[in-house]
Amino acid sequence: MRKSWLVTAVATALAVAAFAASSGVQRSITVGEFAVKISKAMGNTSADQKAAVSTLKKLGVSVGTDLSASLTEGQAARILGDLGLTVTAAHPDSALTAGKAEQLAGMARSVSLATVAPQDVALPTSCLELRNRGQCDTCCTNYLVSIHINPNTTPICAKFCAVIVPPGHQSPSEPQP
Repeated sequence: MRKSWLVTAVATALAVAAFAASSGVQRSITVGEFAVKISKAMGNTSADQKAAVSTLKKLGVSVGTDLSASLTEGQAARILGDLGLTVTAAHPDSALTAGKAEQLAGMARSVSLATVAPQDVALPTSCLELRNRGQCDTCCTNYLVSIHINPNTTPICAKFCAVIVPPGHQSPSEPQP
């Protein structure tokens, strides 16, 4: 009986040790999952991988086409480099773990969509035809959201709609009486 108790104790200890060792292993992250993490860190609220990739592409970031592929440290460094961040991969061919991805996404928080949003975003001129700045701003904001740019991180709509003259004021381009 004492021998079977010893065997059970050793087997239990080995099982606990094996479980503890395996729980320290982190799973790798996919290209699409990383795109969502980076996009969210920059202020985008979408959890959709395709939308996140679309947002990053508009900012000049090359993500790749296979969103389900395992992401390497080298690919992650290149993606962040496209955003203007300097990142060096210690093991460029190694799969990026979820923990490292979170750390890198934290770095991307320092980059907002306002600082990397292209200046050549073609805003809808139909917004300028609305009767006041508030309506123009709402129109512009809705457009930015539709193209996956967080309007809260850039004053582009306020600047765009500033050309609308408030009621009771004259346009500076109109001649004075």
